Amino acid sequence: MALSPTRHEYRLTLSHLDAAQHLEETVVLARHPSETAEHLVLRMLAWCLLRRDGLAFGAGLSDGDASDLCIEAAGGGYTLWVECGTAELEKLRRVASQNAGAEVEVVFAGPRRRNELLEQLAEHRKSHKGLDRVRLRTIEPSLVAALARHEERRQKWTVTIVEGHLYVEVDGEPLDGAVETTPLLG
Repeated sequence: MALSPTRHEYRLTLSHLDAAQHLEETVVLARHPSETAEHLVLRMLAWCLLRRDGLAFGAGLSDGDASDLCIEAAGGGYTLWVECGTAELEKLRRVASQNAGAEVEVVFAGPRRRNELLEQLAEHRKSHKGLDRVRLRTIEPSLVAALARHEERRQKWTVTIVEGHLYVEVDGEPLDGAVETTPLLG
């Protein structure tokens, strides 16, 4: 019998100064049985960084072809596709070519996986069509690790994003870390 996902609830206060957003909302995530705490945190941080109307959590680990977060287009396809933790170049190429004009984001916890993706790009001589819309965000791994230690199924987060820096207070504990944003083709 397959294990079912675990519900995680975040009572979130988000002040994204770079995007002129402020909201208070309860965000619910389903944690896949094989999902690490770090990956769950990355999905939540990606939601905070990329927050806009229509943003939803995708099937992620439950379906290897699905996104971690996305915004579906009215006529089908996607206007935003987000991968968290790792990404395969061929999948990014496929998503970009099948969703003309869509933004494609990859959110990493530290530079290791980002560098692996950049090495894949350097090794492949195929067309880079559409990959100019792929943006990489690398969050300081110490912030992700510190947040992952809070594995309670209900948490209160206060998140402030300003000038590429995340300030997170989780259940009274202040944490912070930088976010580096770069295009895949740069």
